[in-house]
Parts: sequence; C-alpha cells; structure tokens
Amino acid sequence: MSEKSTKDLKNVNKIIGSIGAIFGIIVFIAYIPQIISNIQGVKSQPWQPLVASVSCSIWVLYGLTKQPKKDILLVIPNLFGVVLGFITFITSL
Repeated sequence: MSEKSTKDLKNVNKIIGSIGAIFGIIVFIAYIPQIISNIQGVKSQPWQPLVASVSCSIWVLYGLTKQPKKDILLVIPNLFGVVLGFITFITSL
C-alpha cells in the first residue's frame, strides 16, 4: 500500500471516528430529559443507565491505557456516558 493510500485511510478513519464520537455524545445527552423527569418525581428504572455507566467506565479506562497512543475519540463520548448514566441512575432511585 502506498504512503498516500495509508494517509488517506488514516484521514477517513479519523473522520469516521469523529462522527462516531459525536453520535456517542448525543446518545448520552438523550439521558438529560430522563434526569429532569426523575428530579420532578417521575422515576424510571435505574438499571440500564447504571449498566451503561459501568460499560462506559471500562471503555474510558481502555481508551486511556491504549498503547502506543491514547484513544481520545473513544474516551470523550464514554466520559459523557459515565457521568450522565450515573446521574440518571442516582436520580431514578
């Protein structure tokens, strides 16, 4: 594979990763209306956001320990999942 082809693939990979990170953040921002409802007294089941938060924690650790370079495109959306998933869990109790 030529150097140009490798560079092109890396650029495509970065674009796809960025789009995936944006959608990953949007998925967890979708918890905000549920958090508001929970605070207003309309409680939901707590287990799905708790499991999502734990899963995201594992992905954050993976992304931060990835060698030779941290995977920030994996870490950022999963940090949103850790925080918003845990807040949703806590407010739904």
